[in-house]
Amino acid sequence: MDARVVIATVLALGIPLALAAQSATPTIQQPKSIGEVTLFGEEQIKVEASTKTEIPISKAPSAVTVVTAKQIQESGARTVPDLLRLVAGVNVRWNPMVQTIDIRGFGENPFSNRILLLIDGSPYNSGDTGGLPLSPAFDFFPVQNIKRVEVVRGPGSSLYGENAFWGVINIVTLSGDDLAGGDVQLYGGSRTTGEVSAQFGQRFARGSILGAVRFLRTMFPEQFWMDDRSKFRASDVFLKASFGDWQFSGYRHDDHLDGFQELFPSEAGLPPTAGFRSAHALKQNLDTVNIKYNHAPANAPVTYSADFSWAHRFGMHCAGCHAAAQEPAFAKPADHGYQAIGDFRVGLHMIPGHDILVGTEARRLDRADHKAELSPDASVVTGYNKVAIYAQDQFDVIKGLLRAVAGVRYDDKTKLFAAKTSPRLSLVYTPNDRLVVRGGYSTAFRFPTFSELYQDSNFFTVTTQIGIPAFPLSMFKPNPNLNPEEISTLELGGEYQISPTVSMKADLYRSHLHNFIVVVQRFNPPPATPTLGWENQPADARITGGELELRSNFAQRVTGFVNWSHQSESQMGTGVDSSGIPFEFVYSPKDKVNLGAYGGPVNGVRGALEVAWRGSYTAPRDWFFIRSGFTSFASKPLPSYALVNARVSYDIPNTRLRATIFGNNLLNKRPEETMVGVVNRLAGREFFGQMEMRF
Repeated sequence: MDARVVIATVLALGIPLALAAQSATPTIQQPKSIGEVTLFGEEQIKVEASTKTEIPISKAPSAVTVVTAKQIQESGARTVPDLLRLVAGVNVRWNPMVQTIDIRGFGENPFSNRILLLIDGSPYNSGDTGGLPLSPAFDFFPVQNIKRVEVVRGPGSSLYGENAFWGVINIVTLSGDDLAGGDVQLYGGSRTTGEVSAQFGQRFARGSILGAVRFLRTMFPEQFWMDDRSKFRASDVFLKASFGDWQFSGYRHDDHLDGFQELFPSEAGLPPTAGFRSAHALKQNLDTVNIKYNHAPANAPVTYSADFSWAHRFGMHCAGCHAAAQEPAFAKPADHGYQAIGDFRVGLHMIPGHDILVGTEARRLDRADHKAELSPDASVVTGYNKVAIYAQDQFDVIKGLLRAVAGVRYDDKTKLFAAKTSPRLSLVYTPNDRLVVRGGYSTAFRFPTFSELYQDSNFFTVTTQIGIPAFPLSMFKPNPNLNPEEISTLELGGEYQISPTVSMKADLYRSHLHNFIVVVQRFNPPPATPTLGWENQPADARITGGELELRSNFAQRVTGFVNWSHQSESQMGTGVDSSGIPFEFVYSPKDKVNLGAYGGPVNGVRGALEVAWRGSYTAPRDWFFIRSGFTSFASKPLPSYALVNARVSYDIPNTRLRATIFGNNLLNKRPEETMVGVVNRLAGREFFGQMEMRF
């Protein structure tokens, strides 16, 4: 199925619904907005992640998409990654451990460590893997507690430093003001899924308070885990309070995943009952604390704001899955230390036409006792401190018409890496209320993670049930000499409001990559053990692409969007890695198409249809070699597929109850979103039900 067929299918599904609703109900008066039409007729959205200041999305100097609480409520998605599948330019896929996210990017790293994850503006990337906090993991943060998700496409190191490589995702949480009451949900269905969640929020004189809990039991939607009947059990507790200029929040996540085993076929030539087994149970918990201060009276010449965040993980080693039989310590959770970040900012507004932001950030990364699976080189780095300073000016070039955003950040050297400087310059042109045009240049870097620098355990440990000692089939090869990755991006884009109910958004970009870290497998001849490690690809690369999106409030009760993303990659130069392989642009489809259509209420009934289509994509050559029985390096594109989800809700009359039915993957697609040594397809068609009560 090519892109033209998908677009035709999307239009065939969406347009009749829109026309029917349009003929049945008059069009509504839209709230005044600039450029982009908002879904559900909401007021124009404000965003924080693009500039560390709250500004209307029409003034954002970079490509930004916002998923609002209303869209989350009406969507069929139940996790943050599933919401992100529908965002233009974002690529989401399941690997065996967790969902991986790329924004205008590619790569085989499973931990999304080229994306910066913020919760209420504070970073929560892992200190070990550099990626999103937990692994294995089913989700990032409960969608029930989210006010909006801001997705900034493009480099962001000028404000945030490392990890803001492909882009930035900021989860803004609900407050007691937003909720002003309570909500209880009972949810369950396929994959033995059962979930209970509850939240309550209330405003008082000078502040508000909110509390939320969730208990979840399910299975990962992958055949790999379902074959072993591996249950995933998790609990989440979230508390948030505000008083005057202060805001406090705390989050606790616990989960438990049953282990797995994979027996090798007899023709593999290994001893009888040989196989690959994880620890019996994979456990972890995450504790976070976030304190925010914002003193910004209206028209004040100077404003002050500060964030302090602390995150601590206690959980399994990577070797809990990869090499549980290698050492007893690998089969047990361990203290993975903490990451503490303080960020203090001053806003200067006394110069007409200028909004100046000056800030300093200090962070402490502590490794605790997580050393068993690392090489001796890591013993001298039990943690490190880092300080950064940054400045940004949003100023009028032509008052009311052309505005510029210029910024730079300096990250001081650490025990591991040299200092880095990250500049940015953007222009936003607004000739009228219907058109916004923006363009700019931005840069970012990513430090290699502790896992990439020092991981020193078996990658595959073979065990048997006939008394033969465990032995490695493959081993991690640490590389303490990795250099930071670098990216620079030129982009041009804008939004045009075709009518009060229809808008179009388009963005073009070109990125240049340097020192990109790649995974290298070396199949050494016996008796040497094959290895898997990381290297800086000696060649540079270029990514060129763009996104196009149409948004419309068709009629009083129908709203929706359709977007298309395209990107292509090319190697610059003739460099190859140590195994002789040139740049591999893996897991990156050239084209993606998404649709979301939302209707209702009509007699208490609401409906949603969401389609996420990915074109064909490639996997690393080495995995094709393994899957061929070590006989051929020939690879072929993995097929395109479309995930179609639907949701129907009914508000029961004279009650505060809403009943909902979810249908996921209605076309029953079973793609391999990430290729590994065994076939691991997504689960097929699934159905879930939910009962919700608000009070």
